[in-house]
Amino acid sequence: MEKEAGQSKGVFLIATVKGDVHDIGKNLVDIILTNNGYKVINLGIKQPVDNIIDAYLEHKADCIAMSGLLVKSTAFMKENLAVFNEKGITVPVILGGAALTPKFVHDDCQKTYKGKVIYGKDAFSDLHFMDKLMPAKQNSEWDDLKGFLNGEMDLEIETIEESATETVTTATTDEELPEDTERSSSIDSNIPRPTPPFWGTKILQPSDIPWQDLFWHLDLQALIAGQWQFRKPREQSREEYDQFLADKVYPILEIWKRRIVAENLLHPQAVYGYFPCQSEGNSLYLYDPEATNDRIAEFKFPRQRSLRRYCIADFFASKESGQVDVFPMQAVTMGEVATEFAKTLFEANNYTDYLYFHGMAVSMAEALAEWVHARIRRELGFSGADPDNIRDILAQRYQGSRYSFGYPACPNIHDQYKLLELLGCDRLNLHMDESEQLYPEQSTTAIIAYHPAAKYFSA
Repeated sequence: MEKEAGQSKGVFLIATVKGDVHDIGKNLVDIILTNNGYKVINLGIKQPVDNIIDAYLEHKADCIAMSGLLVKSTAFMKENLAVFNEKGITVPVILGGAALTPKFVHDDCQKTYKGKVIYGKDAFSDLHFMDKLMPAKQNSEWDDLKGFLNGEMDLEIETIEESATETVTTATTDEELPEDTERSSSIDSNIPRPTPPFWGTKILQPSDIPWQDLFWHLDLQALIAGQWQFRKPREQSREEYDQFLADKVYPILEIWKRRIVAENLLHPQAVYGYFPCQSEGNSLYLYDPEATNDRIAEFKFPRQRSLRRYCIADFFASKESGQVDVFPMQAVTMGEVATEFAKTLFEANNYTDYLYFHGMAVSMAEALAEWVHARIRRELGFSGADPDNIRDILAQRYQGSRYSFGYPACPNIHDQYKLLELLGCDRLNLHMDESEQLYPEQSTTAIIAYHPAAKYFSA
């Protein structure tokens, strides 16, 4: 992929809103539109509204796109739309990012902005809109306030009534019911509690982590179809798609495996550890590994309102039992070198390598997380039943579960600060940035429950 020269089909301005450092989605939009003839003004990450407005006026953009991954970024998007109104800006605005929903864009944001607001589901939906917008503008069939005047649908609204109703119902229920702290009867408390090989933390350097083990743990489906976008077309047979993977995609994978090792493009590191713990209600208390009477942290988890009434705290021995249990935690990173090399590729307009490498770096972080989790299961004595193939490993067909903060079973992202401090992640230069996201980007953290009943669940 290389930028096309010559006159552009239109000017597309895109930026990640202030407080948000995520740019892979935005950069994909840049690549797709640039290679389809548009002039893309990519302002980068953490952009305040004044910068967006200045760039709009300077480049006379036909469309403004705002991107963000964080929930708080959606609030900044609404604020920016209100400022656009004050400045007399009415061009169409595309909003994209994982935290957005069609309802939020078509309802809340459209009510805020005088011009038209479009839900950017992905890079190709942005391209689809621009390919309709520019001919309509040239033929005087577009009005900033009314939208398309030629019968084109400018908003592809998805069915959202059911999910909206469910959200309202859940919120109302949570307000009316008192907190449920009774232990789930579906989780057996009378199980053997393991003794870890050490208390405290241990750091693993690249020399401790075999490359072949990491490559074995790669989730190829997530990498090839998700990160690299090599998805099977509907009209293609499975046999034809498999042949395409063998001829085209797997050779690319092998090239990047060799480059990563030969050129030291990733710096895999991990820190993991075991902490004495006990549960009480929905809380889990952690104690000093060297003095178990000293409480050093508390994690509070939500409990399911229905079904099995699961809560992560229930997977561990209760304070009432008098037993001291073990709470494993881990953090892994591909290092700042991964972020810097991806940035170098993008700034050099080397888009193909950028997509391949970024996808590999993200997937390798996940592979390392899986590898460290397997090490913990082995050290606790539970690896005997582990599958011997990656498909079953990725399907979580092993004892216990790995949870990351921000997901339904442990949604409090601020607990990540406690995890990072307890593990001493500053020793890996791994920290939370000002937008409350892990830096370096290609990093993950997790808490681990070894209990046989521990699986993913929604609270």
